[in-house]
Amino acid sequence: MKAIHFGAGNIGRGFIGYLLSKSGYEITFVDISDSLVDAINKYKEYTVITLSTLESKEKIEGVSAVHLNNKEELQKIIMDADLITTSIGANNLKSTGTLLRELLEKKIENNTKELDIIACENALFATDMLKESILEGASEKLKAYLKEKVGFPNSAVDRIVPNVNVEKELPIDVAVEDFYEWDIEKYKVKVNDNIQGAEYVNNLGPYLERKLFLLNGAHATTAYLGYLKGYTFIHEAIKDEFIRKVVLGFHSEASKALSEKHKIDLDSLKAYAKKIIGRFENTYLQDEVYRVGRDPVRKLSNNDRLVTPFKLCHELNLECENIAVGIAAGYLFNYNEDNKSQEVQNDIKINGLRNTIAKISGLSEDSNLTDMIVKKYEELKNMF
Repeated sequence: MKAIHFGAGNIGRGFIGYLLSKSGYEITFVDISDSLVDAINKYKEYTVITLSTLESKEKIEGVSAVHLNNKEELQKIIMDADLITTSIGANNLKSTGTLLRELLEKKIENNTKELDIIACENALFATDMLKESILEGASEKLKAYLKEKVGFPNSAVDRIVPNVNVEKELPIDVAVEDFYEWDIEKYKVKVNDNIQGAEYVNNLGPYLERKLFLLNGAHATTAYLGYLKGYTFIHEAIKDEFIRKVVLGFHSEASKALSEKHKIDLDSLKAYAKKIIGRFENTYLQDEVYRVGRDPVRKLSNNDRLVTPFKLCHELNLECENIAVGIAAGYLFNYNEDNKSQEVQNDIKINGLRNTIAKISGLSEDSNLTDMIVKKYEELKNMF
């Protein structure tokens, strides 16, 4: 079985590529970085270093890479591909879909074997987003092929891959936490139904939101509050009494909303949340608050990890004070080396906080939710 993975970064190599290799796939990475593509093709292997109480190492062998702009090589490898996956960031799905449409149009002239395409992103129903961009402007022939031969299962992915400073034999070796989860929509899969370590589920929605709210939302909240209090690492921030109280409150509020919406047992959500706190406490990860908090424009957007549970709690008439604190802290994330952070701060200076919230989070300037964020913003600003 042959797999193409778009995005040869830490998640691509340390999570998706790792599991695909263990499942016997021949993997070709696609990336925009010349140095990364050259390094993968030079070494043909890398080591995944798992960081827990005991460090373990696993070698991933027989990998190759193609540059994103090398359409001739991309066309060759896509001809025999059984699986295409991505870990490129949700913002890049549209452009990648446009490229895949072009490649698939040429592919079906000579090869119409079955194929699965899975977007592995921190976004709700990311594969649907990728599929829409492929279909946009597709020929009738390609649309027919996609409908009959190509599976587009959505997935939920979960593994923390920090930029930790560990000893590496090769520059492309990657360090990861010991926990991972990859949930895939079972009924949409065409041929790739036996990926080791992946769980095939009938109803993905609850898994997507559970992960987005309880991991990603709480992670961002820990990072933004940790930044305000001057911490460097997530494991330091989560031990702070104030931050821990807010994050546990975030978990409680979001869990109640998830339980009510999806009819999930609340105790199982509490157990999942407790496990997440343990992951945040993992000192071996050395996970920087700046890494977790970067790109607040995306993380504070209307359908992402903070505003989505916030709106859901409000719709269900549930408490959401701690989630509001996380959002407010995001609007105070003023990290100089993150362009998106500076974009938010400039918007606030020029247009005001309420206008910026409307622009980024999609909440009306005079809504009760915006009022709550503004209140928490002022409280945090005065506190720190």
